[in-house]
Amino acid sequence: PTIAHLALASAAERHARLDQVVFALPRELPHKSFEGASPKQRIDMLMAAPEGQPGRAAVLTDGGLFIEISRELRNLHRPGAEIFLVCGKDAAQRIAAWDYGGGPSFADQLQEFTLLVGDREGRYLPDSRWGERVQALFLPDELAAVSSAKLRQRRRRNEDWQALTVPAVARLIEQWNLYR
Repeated sequence: PTIAHLALASAAERHARLDQVVFALPRELPHKSFEGASPKQRIDMLMAAPEGQPGRAAVLTDGGLFIEISRELRNLHRPGAEIFLVCGKDAAQRIAAWDYGGGPSFADQLQEFTLLVGDREGRYLPDSRWGERVQALFLPDELAAVSSAKLRQRRRRNEDWQALTVPAVARLIEQWNLYR
């Protein structure tokens, strides 16, 4: 988790007046592979990332598609709870264009959650087809290029990477000697 992930969570909290932010980590993603850290290490980093911020939790999900994550989160909350999923512009573009085969289309999935999308290397402009079910979150420009991939890349090159995450996560990365 990076400072951009935490900024996205805070922006979502303000935008939608959320009761709780849950960082959900899928065991597997259908559109991207994990590298460098085990699922246990990843969940430990997610739990450490908020550093004492109230109303934050982390869970490991079995499903990797947003609809699967949404359904799992719904089962953890009170009946009728509204689910907001948060991601960056790059992920939103990927999931909106994803071929879901025989599964529900992206438009159908949006009946079960609202997608909040943060800027990432440029402003995100939601497609008007999705109506209010996809909403833009504005982040400071200096966070647009912050990513986990950039953190891992900088760590491998022995460049400054600690500024891209919070101290608790940086300590875990160093303790486990990750991303070398």
